Amino acid sequence: MAHNLEEENVPTTQISLIYKHTDIIKPPRALWVPFEMGRPLGEPCNSQFQRKVLLETLNLLESNQGPVLESFPEDAPGDTQAQDEQSASWACPVSFSAQTGPKSDYEELVQALHREVADLRPWYDLGLEHRGRTAMVNFDPETVANLIADFLFNQASNSAPEHLTHGTALRLAAHDLKVFYFEAVISRPGADIPNSRTFGHWFWNDTFAGQVLKQVQKIYKASDDHELSTTVRFFLKPMPQ
Repeated sequence: MAHNLEEENVPTTQISLIYKHTDIIKPPRALWVPFEMGRPLGEPCNSQFQRKVLLETLNLLESNQGPVLESFPEDAPGDTQAQDEQSASWACPVSFSAQTGPKSDYEELVQALHREVADLRPWYDLGLEHRGRTAMVNFDPETVANLIADFLFNQASNSAPEHLTHGTALRLAAHDLKVFYFEAVISRPGADIPNSRTFGHWFWNDTFAGQVLKQVQKIYKASDDHELSTTVRFFLKPMPQ
């Protein structure tokens, strides 16, 4: 797209999160940033730092010839050491019962998932009342738990919305489930807000929700439904997990 715009004499600049890909594509101007995936401007709510990133990106427009690929010289505030320190010290305010693990019967695993959702629901509702908004945009907490449970039993057709393919329904449901857990644990009065790395480690290793999604991934990796298999391989679980 950038190349096409440049052919029409419209200068372009962009932010890159993956240096290798950008180096291969060679857009006219790009600023590579060493930040976490999904955070092209660095730390959320840090307007001063985000402004610095944007200005560095716009400054590339001064280059008349390209391709130009510059590297942003700073890590985002809250990255590296600060995140490692929080990962070692943060404890989720929720104390769940002992996990049965991935070898447990699916029915028992689903029951544990529903118990978790019920335990977290009051805090999620408290946060929703306080903030007046939520990033759960597709399903309510109970519906998303039921939908993912149906995938576990290969019965997704029973609850997936008719206008969505199974791959899309699973991707949106997994997103909403993770959002629900995050918004719930940060809404407990006095709770520390975990960074994304800390939350990800907790969600995927210490909750039944993470265990259920891991099982769903195993089930559908070799699915004949290409979109569904692609979803579980690339969009269900982050690479570090």
